[in-house]
Amino acid sequence: MHYTLEMLGSFEKQSIVNAKDMMLNKFGFLLQESEVTDIENRVGMLVQNEEFLELVRGVSYREKALRFKNSLRYVDLLVKHESGRWNVLDYKSSLSYADEHHTQVRFYVNAIKKITNEEVSGYICYLLKDEIKIEKVS
Repeated sequence: MHYTLEMLGSFEKQSIVNAKDMMLNKFGFLLQESEVTDIENRVGMLVQNEEFLELVRGVSYREKALRFKNSLRYVDLLVKHESGRWNVLDYKSSLSYADEHHTQVRFYVNAIKKITNEEVSGYICYLLKDEIKIEKVS
């Protein structure tokens, strides 16, 4: 799922076809047809979610490397809004380990605040089987 999201040309439904093809080229031999369909459905719900579309309005950096305090991590999606603020978005496919998810995103937010000296907000985008749930991390 993460790779499909990374390969999206834009956050529009028509971009899913190409991203799915790239995902199949790389991982198709590992996935069952039901898993491919599930990924396509979850990504489809996300790119139609108004809250998500508002959060990603701006310049997007996918799988952005973040080196901070002797640690190298990768942010799923970093967005620079026209207003100058940054949004950090982390994709998850399950609500399991929610505390760890929040800890992870807080690390990203704090690191980017210290690096840029600008306003940063963090969000976890849960791409669940039947819904998209977006949680702001504080």
